Amino acid sequence: MDKIEFGRKINYVPMTVSLVAGLVVGILVYIFTKVILLAIILGITGLVIVALLYARSMTDFYGYWEVNDEGIRSYNYQNLSTRLQSVMLPFSESQFAFKFADIKSLTVVVGKDMNAPANILGGSFSAPKKIMFHLPTPYYLELKLNDGREVELDLSADWDDSETIEYVIAVICSEADIPAEIVKQEN
Repeated sequence: MDKIEFGRKINYVPMTVSLVAGLVVGILVYIFTKVILLAIILGITGLVIVALLYARSMTDFYGYWEVNDEGIRSYNYQNLSTRLQSVMLPFSESQFAFKFADIKSLTVVVGKDMNAPANILGGSFSAPKKIMFHLPTPYYLELKLNDGREVELDLSADWDDSETIEYVIAVICSEADIPAEIVKQEN
């Protein structure tokens, strides 16, 4: 089996835009005030503010993870501090890797933290793609590991690729020798 990827990984674009914005602010402040210390301080402040805006505005669909022959590797982008670190230093992201034998149970969870009432969308399965893309984390795998940890692997960005999702669930269940359970959460 080749590597199968889900979600999106934060790339170098937010860091580059933040650096350029910080430089522009610093240069403009220096041109108008001729105070180099003020230009440096405001340039760094501009860099941090733009990076915070990027980290804050990123959707929950950056839960990048992959499955390969050895097991599962994932990145946790679920909180603001991790996203900010990933925007500022995308090369220093920490991976969480585990083997299939470490998995105790697998649950497919649908509907976590849905914003819209189910009667408006017709349920989480029949909503138009444009609407589903903007809902936070409606679809993920919850893995419980043998050491007691729980791992949530986001499927939100790939919710319409049901063939691949079914295949990956079958591979995980087969390799870990466990059954899959499906849970639909209600608001």
